[in-house]
Amino acid sequence: MNTIAKAKGLLVEPGKTWDGIAAEPMSLGGVFTSYVLPLAAIPSIGSAIGTFLGGNLPNIAELAISYVIALASVLIMGKIMPPLATRFGATPDAEAGMKLAAFAPTGAWVGGLALIVPSLGGFLALIGALYTLYLFYDGAQRLFPVAPVKARMLGFSAVLASILLNMLIGLGVGILAS
Repeated sequence: MNTIAKAKGLLVEPGKTWDGIAAEPMSLGGVFTSYVLPLAAIPSIGSAIGTFLGGNLPNIAELAISYVIALASVLIMGKIMPPLATRFGATPDAEAGMKLAAFAPTGAWVGGLALIVPSLGGFLALIGALYTLYLFYDGAQRLFPVAPVKARMLGFSAVLASILLNMLIGLGVGILAS
């Protein structure tokens, strides 16, 4: 499945797409260059276009930092998931952790297109971010097979880990920027 088909599938048929992703062998380098790098750039590009169309010059440094943070959070979340999954009886699968971290943010990344229209962008980007939480929940259960009750707890834990990671990264960036 190519990049556009995977992104569309995760937005329209997440269960079927996650099952396909689970069955497909992938390397970190391959997923990162073909999927994460282009999709993670969408919110920064959308924001730059929206700012420019609004009559202002975009802050390229802020947009670049935002992009780097998105890439770093994928790498960190990919490392967090295997040991987290073992807490619920799953096998510590590094490939599954990388897949979850790389594909779950699709909703937020594609939702970043809405930032082209600043008056609507924030709301639609929020919807994309919330959908990303669902993708973490659903994907964790499909990529780390465990008993149904434990799978739901693992999915919920993946959502919490994602939220906490992004809060910590945001806090760290805020401290460094001040």
